[in-house]
Amino acid sequence: MDVSKIREKNEVSKKCPVGRIVLLMTIAGLAGVGIGCLAMWSGIHFPISTRSSLSRETISGPNFILFLADDVGYGDFQVYGHPTQEWTGVDRMAKEGKRFTHFYTPAAVCSPSRAAILTGRYPVRTGVYGQGQVFAHVSSGGLPRREVTIAEALKEDGYVSGITGKWHLGINKYNNTDGYHLPSHHGFDAMKTILPFTQHWFCRQDKSYLPGTSDACFLYENDQIVEQPINLGSLTSKLLNDTISFITSHKDDRFLYLMSFPQTHEALFSNRRFRGKSKRGPYGDSINEMGWAINEVLDHLVKLGIDSKTFALFLSDHGAVRRGCGEDGSNRPFRGEKFTTWEGGVRVPAVSWWPGVIEPNTVSHDVLSTLDILPTVMKLANKRRRISSRIIDGKSFVDVITKREDIHSKAADRPLFFYCSNLLTAARFRNYKIHYYASNQSSNELVNEGHAKCLMDTPRRIREYGIQQSCENNFVKQDPPLMFNLEYDIEEHIALNPKSRRYKKILTELTKQVNIHATSIEDVESEINKPFLPKLQPCCDPPLCMCNYEE
Repeated sequence: MDVSKIREKNEVSKKCPVGRIVLLMTIAGLAGVGIGCLAMWSGIHFPISTRSSLSRETISGPNFILFLADDVGYGDFQVYGHPTQEWTGVDRMAKEGKRFTHFYTPAAVCSPSRAAILTGRYPVRTGVYGQGQVFAHVSSGGLPRREVTIAEALKEDGYVSGITGKWHLGINKYNNTDGYHLPSHHGFDAMKTILPFTQHWFCRQDKSYLPGTSDACFLYENDQIVEQPINLGSLTSKLLNDTISFITSHKDDRFLYLMSFPQTHEALFSNRRFRGKSKRGPYGDSINEMGWAINEVLDHLVKLGIDSKTFALFLSDHGAVRRGCGEDGSNRPFRGEKFTTWEGGVRVPAVSWWPGVIEPNTVSHDVLSTLDILPTVMKLANKRRRISSRIIDGKSFVDVITKREDIHSKAADRPLFFYCSNLLTAARFRNYKIHYYASNQSSNELVNEGHAKCLMDTPRRIREYGIQQSCENNFVKQDPPLMFNLEYDIEEHIALNPKSRRYKKILTELTKQVNIHATSIEDVESEINKPFLPKLQPCCDPPLCMCNYEE
């Protein structure tokens, strides 16, 4: 079966109702059981709420805060086993909440992975796929307005939504100021400091910009460009101030807030307060600054007395990049990195925090996905109406959140699919990982200090980056598919024998699931393939496209 043609319309779909099932967001409210107070521990001096019980209303209609990191790897924190990274707000969340060990993203690059979080749908359904895989700063495409985001769905139930930080789901459509694709057109009521594009590797903090590329280094305030290039030294503080201000203004409301960090997407940066302080070098400095901001937000929730009615979730959009030169993220113990669908590219760190509801210092081994965030939030918000008439690929994990004991459940029977653009490259099915197309990149490779990833050699760096983002150049078809048992081979090192009975049984079962999935995919236009138009270039103070600011 050639899964590269996954998006071709199949007449079988008309006869296969299973592939057309729409996931209804109907929920019945959580049982009104008393929840004990949050346990304290010695040696950690964080303020923690000590409420003895929580009302049903608190559990079924909490606030939501999503801390979304950029290119952060599974092994980048103490609680995920990093030996030298300093303690951060993410570690605090794990100590006070629940850490997940099998949390996946359906794509290993930014734009499609973020579309999946907001919509609960595979990017191939929303049109966020295409050559190059991500939106450029002069793309005319973006996340389609026909899609219902998590912010829009909650608005119907009285929630107010805000966002700060990275967007990367489109900017302009007709001219360089229309902001057609910005968050305000996708249900977010408040946005202030916005990175409509991204913090890119040519936006270096030492201002040694690559020739002709500094025009892509810009920052918005609401829907207007205010910095070009970006003042990276104050960026994280701006995001934190936005978040604190929003929470304070809406402490008596029900709210959703997306704090979308640019860390640790290259070029790495940090404020003077953090620069040069981490044992890990620049990468660790960047992690520490992000972790500081998270900790400040948690403290503010406690100070306002709304921590017990706020569900917070930290996760990364996909795996880390192996840069070399002491600026590496860590995807250990897994194989692969960003741009690949090996475990290191698609299994991400994820931690949930909800004092009084989530048992402190617990771990879940359930197989979950960023697709599951939207239906989970909808269920917790006690939403009883449909989100839309479209297929929602995620499933609620409310039961996983609220279980008080450590979880050691088996992997769910549902498969998770991983894409490079519209190419179905791999799947997670129970304890198995199957690769129909395997990336020829691997973070297990030796990277020397003189490697091109380290050098500001413009032609080589641009060429290498282009190869990484190309599905055609990056993936090789596997016939028969590669299959690994992740229960004992988390490094995806020992492929199962294609002739074995176990291999054939699993592949047969999965093929049925792939066919159901394939028949449910309808043709939608690629948004990423829409024209790149120079007239869409965000520019302040034209024609120089530079805004002056003080460091």
